[in-house]
Amino acid sequence: MASYFAYTALLQLSFLAGDAFASNAGAILESPVNACVLKSQSSAHNISELRVKSWVEQPNFRGTFDILWLALATIGISTYTMLSLNLPAPKDTYLRLTGRRILWMLLGIIGPEFVLTYAAGQWSRAKWSVHAFRDEHPEWHMRHAFFADMGGFVLHTEDGVTFPLNAIQLHWLVQHKYIDFPNITKREIWDKSKQDTFTKVITAFQVGYLIIQCSARAAQKLTITTLELNALAIVVCSLMTSFAWLHKPTDVSTPVHIYTSKTVADMIGNLEWDLTPLDHVDMNGPGYSVNVQPFMGLPVIPKERPIQRIPNDRFPTNPYGVQEYLLCFATLLFTAIHIAGWNFDFPSAIERMLWRISSLLLFGITVAFWFFETIASWTRLGRWKAIYLYLTNRKGLERHRRDVMRKQTLQPVRKMAELPVLWEFLTITPMAVVYGVARVFLIVEAFAELRNVNASAYVNVEWTDFIPHV
Repeated sequence: MASYFAYTALLQLSFLAGDAFASNAGAILESPVNACVLKSQSSAHNISELRVKSWVEQPNFRGTFDILWLALATIGISTYTMLSLNLPAPKDTYLRLTGRRILWMLLGIIGPEFVLTYAAGQWSRAKWSVHAFRDEHPEWHMRHAFFADMGGFVLHTEDGVTFPLNAIQLHWLVQHKYIDFPNITKREIWDKSKQDTFTKVITAFQVGYLIIQCSARAAQKLTITTLELNALAIVVCSLMTSFAWLHKPTDVSTPVHIYTSKTVADMIGNLEWDLTPLDHVDMNGPGYSVNVQPFMGLPVIPKERPIQRIPNDRFPTNPYGVQEYLLCFATLLFTAIHIAGWNFDFPSAIERMLWRISSLLLFGITVAFWFFETIASWTRLGRWKAIYLYLTNRKGLERHRRDVMRKQTLQPVRKMAELPVLWEFLTITPMAVVYGVARVFLIVEAFAELRNVNASAYVNVEWTDFIPHV
């Protein structure tokens, strides 16, 4: 309704201005004038001869560029600022670092839920690390844990072997007295982070404006384009990722070097290793670059051994508690936002049908994944039996919990070459392909829709309608 009145008023003002121009070249407009009136008459008359002695209102319409700018700028700035990549290798060039960041930004646009999955896994590992250090070194903070897992501590052995340590490996070395506890405070670690407050404020403003804009357009029944809907879904996922990485330093390039008087043989004997000599403690995996690529016959990245940087694509092995709930909620919300475009006014019926199918596939695959993952996780952690014992035999509950903890501690670690298991790969790959095709269509359709879109998509929100009338 607001758009109808705006359009009617625009037509009336256009006719009035046209009469004024026709009757007198030096006409004076004293009534409130919309800026569109001046623009519409400038081609037929000498605009310099018109005098305006009243308030000039903003045009109540936006252009295609405004829609593109709002969506793309918000996506770009949110994906750029959310990234907290691991430390680079010493030999990494500026060009390689830039390419790596662009690659992860593209992943954050095409599949932001995957970046969130990595972030949630890192958050979970950081909490485990804080718990492990809690008794002997209570000063070990989440920032220390994140910094360690991103390759912030580099070990130099007596025989000249150099490699980055993650938090679990660092804890093992400290426990066995091979190194001293790192003398660095959480403030000193955070001082290495290069993300400034100004960038965060700009990002918050841009993201907030997009969310408010889409909410207001929905309230006034104005068309929201599928590009804006896509941007909203990506932004929501990016915000969740930023929350998971809240304590992780950003753009750190210089590690903390730790030296030991022991050789590799002194620490591990004749144990075999693949990525680093401390693989028997923690393997820095599984990950896409060191597991999936070799399984598919693709080149292994990185090639150097021991590795000189911890890869960014390590899969989360066991997010739990808040991390698991956040990841589940965020992925379901991300896919559900696309379903909100179910009744959008698409250029054709076929495009509407394909949008509905694609959005349902995204949501359905995500629900199926979490359903089976929950069953598998609860079985692995003994939660089903714990519920049964809680209802029938509470005295045996504590014993069951101790048995589960002992089983997890004594369970042998699978070698990197054994991951992924064939049945896991064959099960996940078809769903991943279908999910990817559906996601690509939603992105392509977001731009294709702009060729033929409902006219109300170009009407601005009447913000004064939200001001209570006295």
